Amino acid sequence: MKSNTDGKVLFNEECSICNFEIKHYKKRSKLEYEICSQKGDKYLKALYVEFPHGREIKGVDAFIYVWSNTKGYGWLAKFASLPVIFSLAKILYAFLAFILYWRFKIFNRSLSS
Repeated sequence: MKSNTDGKVLFNEECSICNFEIKHYKKRSKLEYEICSQKGDKYLKALYVEFPHGREIKGVDAFIYVWSNTKGYGWLAKFASLPVIFSLAKILYAFLAFILYWRFKIFNRSLSS
């Protein structure tokens, strides 16, 4: 996978799991990161990377982008890009993202009540 760093990684800082993981990647990469907690529901449901001219990638594709641009994680980007692994990762990611999204929504609702 060709490495480039023109994308901006959008993540939900209020999700403790997301935030913990992104903090780790921030220390090891030169990618630009932006908190998207207030940007809308769409961005709370998955990790996104926004590129100039409006192109976006999300979920496993976004993680592969992050890993391919993070020191020590290139191997993981290559592994996750293998067709069978990629297909399984998309299913697993969709399930985990769904759980984390609803955990976030329910937890935040109870805090604001």
